[in-house]
Amino acid sequence: MNKCVLISNLKKERPHLEEVLNLYEKLLQFKEKVKGASKVEEVLTPFAEIFDVPYEFVDFLKESIKKLNEDPFNNPLCLKDLPLEKEQGEEVERSLFILMKGFYLASERKGEYSFEEGKCPVCGSSPSLALIDEDNRRYIVCTLCETRGKIFRIGCANCLVRDPTQIDLLVDEDEIRIDLCKNCKSYIKSFKADVFDRFRDLFLIDLISLPLDVVAQERGYERKSPNVLGIRKV
Repeated sequence: MNKCVLISNLKKERPHLEEVLNLYEKLLQFKEKVKGASKVEEVLTPFAEIFDVPYEFVDFLKESIKKLNEDPFNNPLCLKDLPLEKEQGEEVERSLFILMKGFYLASERKGEYSFEEGKCPVCGSSPSLALIDEDNRRYIVCTLCETRGKIFRIGCANCLVRDPTQIDLLVDEDEIRIDLCKNCKSYIKSFKADVFDRFRDLFLIDLISLPLDVVAQERGYERKSPNVLGIRKV
């Protein structure tokens, strides 16, 4: 099924997620626009157009990035040093997350990666999303730079405890599950290949299962890194 049709159907089936899915559609447009970008303007311009960012703020970002004296294509994390008003809180954090994503996705990375040390080997983000393939192997997918890499099958991807008695499960009607680590009180979301075959989009699966995040967080567990839209606390 075409992804646009799938998202449209999901909006009708799950009206409580319409706002989130609308934003995800914008993110998909943004990701397509920044492919192959090599100049800061080639990321900032679609960022402004797609997410309705005032051009005055884009000019501020452009000048501020220049003053960093660092190439955001080589190190998108340098954008964390921008002189933004931190008191604006989550909205600024989410916008910065999406902007960093644009610089990460401008160029395609190849090769095999591992999350065995509990962090993304490219951007250093903590794991929060996993795919279990047909051969029962587990892969972490970074929600920021979208790097995919192997990790051990059973245990916590954050504190690296491998004792199965330390892991509890939450499962929803789509068979998307959350692995709750009693050792470090973090969680990651995971799903098997048959769930992926239904939706064909790792990050969309993460978004439609936001109610699972709500339950996990209400129980005192923490998501260590945001979802693809930059949302960590729900």
